[in-house]
Parts: sequence; C-alpha cells; structure tokens
Amino acid sequence: MEFHDNFRAMDTDVDVFIEAEEAPFGAFAEARLLFEQQEERFSRFRESSLLSRLNNRETVDDEWLAEVAEMAIDAWETTEGLFNPMVLPALRAAGYDRTFREVVSGRDSSEPVPSPKDCLAIDGTQVWLRKGMLDLGGIVKGWTADIVAEQLADRYQDVFVNAGGDIRCLGSDGAGDGWKMDVSGLSVADRVWEGRISGAIATSTTMKRRWRTEGGGEAHHLIDPRSGSPSHSGYVQVTARAEECWIAEVWAKAVLIGGDDARKRAEKLGIALVTFEDDGKPKFRGEW
Repeated sequence: MEFHDNFRAMDTDVDVFIEAEEAPFGAFAEARLLFEQQEERFSRFRESSLLSRLNNRETVDDEWLAEVAEMAIDAWETTEGLFNPMVLPALRAAGYDRTFREVVSGRDSSEPVPSPKDCLAIDGTQVWLRKGMLDLGGIVKGWTADIVAEQLADRYQDVFVNAGGDIRCLGSDGAGDGWKMDVSGLSVADRVWEGRISGAIATSTTMKRRWRTEGGGEAHHLIDPRSGSPSHSGYVQVTARAEECWIAEVWAKAVLIGGDDARKRAEKLGIALVTFEDDGKPKFRGEW
C-alpha cells in the first residue's frame, strides 16, 4: 500500500511516498525532521545557521558543513567552474537577498565569481572562509532528498522523495521496476516524458524566480560564475537524471548555465538530459 506525506521545507513543497503494509508515521516524522535540521544548518536566511555563521567569518566545526563543502568543491571541479557555491554576493546584487516572495528588484552585476578553492578552507571538520560568501541552497536540497530516501530505505525499501522537483527514489511503487515518473515541459501541464525510474532527477529553469532590475532589465536566480550575472546560455530549462539527486541538481544547473559545451561533458559522464530552448521543444540526450 502506498502512503504519502506532504510538507513545506526549504521554501518548497516536499512529498514523501512509501510503500508499506502499515502507515509509516515514524518515517514521515523522521523525513520532516531531517529536512528541518538541514534547513537550520544551511539556510542563508537564518542568522543562526552554520552557513550564516560561516559567511560572518566564523570558523565552524561541523561534520555536515565540512562534507557538503567538499561536495561543492568537487562539483565545481567536475563542471569546470559552472557550478560555483561562491555566487552569494552576485545573487544578492541581482536582488535575491531575501526569500523569493519578498524579492523586489536588483542591480546589474558583471564581476566574475571567485574560485571556491581560493575562498574555502577545510581542515577535518573545521571550515572557514578566506574571502567571499557561500550559498549551498541547490546542492543541499538535492543532498537532503538523497539522505532522506537512503535513511528511510533502511526500513522501507520502496521510497520516493520529491523536494520541489529534486527527486530521489529507491525500490519501486509496486507496479513495475522503479517508480512511475514524468518530466514536465516549460508548462507544468505539458508532460514531455513518462516512464519508470530508480535513481534521481532534478530540473533547473530560468522561467521561474524572475524579477526586474533597477535598470529595467530582467534577472533570475541562476548566476553564470564566469560573468557574475544571470545566465543566458540558450537553454531555458534542463532536467538531468543521475544516480544521486545532488549530482543531478549540479548538472542540471551546470548545463543550463554552460549550454552545449556543458551538455557534452555531462553526456560523457553518463548524465541523461532533457534540454529546452525558448521554443519549448524538448531534446532528449542519453538514455531515458
């Protein structure tokens, strides 16, 4: 029997599905707690978070922060700099200096984002910043979906976690191999792919979270680290499929920012993609 829980976390809707013989109330409570703990650790909008303390030039001794900082550096290296966690000053300059529903406007920026290897220092579980400011929002959301799915799967082998489009699933929904899934086009109502998967899917898009800058231009939340400005690669939406959600999240963002060159690198690593340009027509890359 399939059981479902829905709640808000990390400024998005989270859905957890579990196949079980009895209602898994404890598992749902655990999922909610894990998301809340991760948000408390890594939200840039909470002054007491580990991330805020780090950005305020405190040396933070925490194994969770050290682990995700290493993951972020690895993602920066793998994507050749297209994923860069040091984008926070550029995001703030563009106007995303508060939760999205409160964003009013921003200014145009054209300062390249520095290398995280130059900014971040990690010694065991201790992390500090030499310069710059860190934003871990996207990678943490995907990582949390991974953590929740993997922990719940210790007791329930069939688990599906969807954190605002960052999806990780293990086992199956009982109707075949994997879980039934679909991929939306530029309109949520437009389904461009349906199938069954086990693993992870994440989507990045410039079609949402947009606002006007003070100069009359348009901005969005995906910063091209090479320019420090909102990206304009030719792609407006990318869905990536991988074994883990944080990896799918990293590559969806990197391809959306980097365009065809990044797409080719992702394909060589076995990342399946659905890319969209302004015309809204999906292009499928890799095995779906």
